[in-house]
Amino acid sequence: MNAIEMEPLLVTGPVARKLIGVGNTKYWQLVKSGKVTLVEVGGRRMATYASLKELAKPDAA
Repeated sequence: MNAIEMEPLLVTGPVARKLIGVGNTKYWQLVKSGKVTLVEVGGRRMATYASLKELAKPDAA
């Protein structure tokens, strides 16, 4: 697998919101509920791509 085919490990908040199709308020509700996992890297809070993918599963709603 080359770098082009790899999925990101972390994404910024704006990218995460765009990927899951929600606004800022809903995004932070998902973070607070634990459905979106954040990791701090260099003073920035970034969402794990795995937690965003988990939201796409039918039982995640």
